[in-house]
Amino acid sequence: MSFGENLYLLRKGRNMTQEQLAMLLGVSRQAVSRWESETAYPEMDKLVRLCDIFGCSFDELIRGHVEDLPSSPELAVPLGTGSSDLCDYDKHIRGRARLLSSGVAACVLGFWGVLACAVVVIVRMLSRTTNKEL
Repeated sequence: MSFGENLYLLRKGRNMTQEQLAMLLGVSRQAVSRWESETAYPEMDKLVRLCDIFGCSFDELIRGHVEDLPSSPELAVPLGTGSSDLCDYDKHIRGRARLLSSGVAACVLGFWGVLACAVVVIVRMLSRTTNKEL
């Protein structure tokens, strides 16, 4: 069997969508689609990661017959999960967004605080000079 057929069978055997597999590998869904249709092939580090995810050897993935491999139902993604966030990527990104917005807010408030202090100092200096002139 070909690599694309093997990848498709392994992915379907685990009830994974192309999007879920792409999320685990850090690639786009389109990349997984191209691998399965054999219009492109993954880099070596992605192949190693695929072997880890599916519990097969490199040779089985590339040239073997993966339908002969024993199935592992405990590794399957539960049905109906849709495009779930398998590796907490969304949670991580939301945390980074909160951190970034907090930093921007602190900078803006800090700027306005410094500006307010400068205005107070200027007003005091002006009031002292006007008091001396009188």
